Amino acid sequence: MKRVNSYSHGGEITRDLASMAFLFILRYATLRELNAPFFISNEEASTNMETVQQAEDDAQYGAAPHLPRLRWTRILAISIFALALNFQWAALGTIILPSQVFKMVGDLDKGTALAFVLIPGAFVSLFSNPLFGWLSDRTRGRLAVWGRRRPYILLGTLASMFCLGWMATAPNVLTLAIAYALTQFVSNAAQAPFHALLPDIVPPEQRGLTSGVISLMLIFGNIGGVLVAGNLINSSLPLASYTQGLWLTYGLIIAVLLVFMLITLIFVRELPVQAHSAEAEQAATGTTRKPWYTLPAMRTLAASLVVALLAWGLITLWNTWRVAGLEISSNFEQVIIEIIITVGILRLFDFRPRRDPDFAWVLATRLIMMLGIYTIQSFLQYYMRDVVHAPHPEQQTTTFLIIVSLTSLLSAFAAGWISDYLGRKRVIYISGALMAVVGVVFVVTQSLQLVIAAGAIFGLGYGAYQSVDWALVADTLPSQKNHARDMGVWNVALSLSQVIAPVLGGPLLDSFARAGHPVLGYQVIFGMSIIYCIAGTITVRFIRGVKG
Repeated sequence: MKRVNSYSHGGEITRDLASMAFLFILRYATLRELNAPFFISNEEASTNMETVQQAEDDAQYGAAPHLPRLRWTRILAISIFALALNFQWAALGTIILPSQVFKMVGDLDKGTALAFVLIPGAFVSLFSNPLFGWLSDRTRGRLAVWGRRRPYILLGTLASMFCLGWMATAPNVLTLAIAYALTQFVSNAAQAPFHALLPDIVPPEQRGLTSGVISLMLIFGNIGGVLVAGNLINSSLPLASYTQGLWLTYGLIIAVLLVFMLITLIFVRELPVQAHSAEAEQAATGTTRKPWYTLPAMRTLAASLVVALLAWGLITLWNTWRVAGLEISSNFEQVIIEIIITVGILRLFDFRPRRDPDFAWVLATRLIMMLGIYTIQSFLQYYMRDVVHAPHPEQQTTTFLIIVSLTSLLSAFAAGWISDYLGRKRVIYISGALMAVVGVVFVVTQSLQLVIAAGAIFGLGYGAYQSVDWALVADTLPSQKNHARDMGVWNVALSLSQVIAPVLGGPLLDSFARAGHPVLGYQVIFGMSIIYCIAGTITVRFIRGVKG
């Protein structure tokens, strides 16, 4: 008699249950999409079907689709997943990772070690964001029945939850860096398609308003992330108590991601996508779809790798021969190589500044402004410890960020709505000036009270900038057919700023600390943040196609 392998049978049952759960979530989302009285009445649904069909036809034949105006409940549904994403990144970047690194390596090397953890993750984000956006744009066939965005949001979020669990149990800096890089990769599988929902669904006249709502969700995520992490994590506690708070924080992040991912899948209604074959689509549009592995693309990729290898070789020779008695640090070497590869990635995903100058200036503005923001954010907890001498740095950092978030609420929604009428550029001028003022306060004072008060000013500028940033890129996207890819390219600016800010700031802080001048190190890096914010307000002037 044939023996049954019970372990294999159990594995098949588990896989079947997982498949049923996956199909149930997407099937329920689609049924909810076709009959959604929570958002619109049945009469409104039948009225809007003609508009949706026209939008689909326009998109298929290359014209920009006419998008129907959205009710506030649909705008909220499109925006709400941003809360979960920012809950995760605010908790990780501001509280969790700095405290984990400090607990692993101690005080003297914490800046360099933090850069070691952050840089690989940011580098992975450089290519994974446009990659998953590109894949989402090209989703066809049976998978597209569920939409081009929602399958990626589901699978990317589930993978992120697993990787966060790995980060929570990382025993050393190397493992933490690898787990964080993998978290960045799979999270971008959800993030890049989610970002494309704004230009996909929202009409131009409501993008400022929707951008403001997204900013509110980002701010709520900031508040929740730093509030939870700052109160549960305390690096001054014994290791056992610290680990307990750390694991609880990671568990809450996973729960928030799961809940808001399900809300997005169920209530967001994408425009329908026809499951035509590639041949039928080419016959209808009269165009030929080019694969990503075209000869020019391969040449671009190969050239980037060759230049990166040459740069690595030259830096290695420089350090071997000790040219001019100077040695290039490994972190700085990594940034140079990553910038070279970033240029290749941008070219690979059809980023052409001469063809699309407004989009290029939007990327430049975001890169520079986010450098100023991340220079402050990455080292804020260490600043509270080393300069302000706060007894509980995590808690004081949390207090600062909550004040930032609360004042951001005052400016975010209003700035997005006002920018629809007065223009995007004016809002960025004001926001950049406000954030530069905060850098000045950090340079000239060591008072906890003044630093906390400066958080209110920073919040007004940060909220206004975040609000307009989304609307600005939605107004300047170069392609109607590649929203997710182009939004992924836009996010490269964010990822690159996450690479550069800690690499420049971390070794500087450690160098000044070893020389016995830790306060001067913070004054230097916060002085750099002032320059970044001022430069960002200058570059936005060159965006010609957006109302000033």
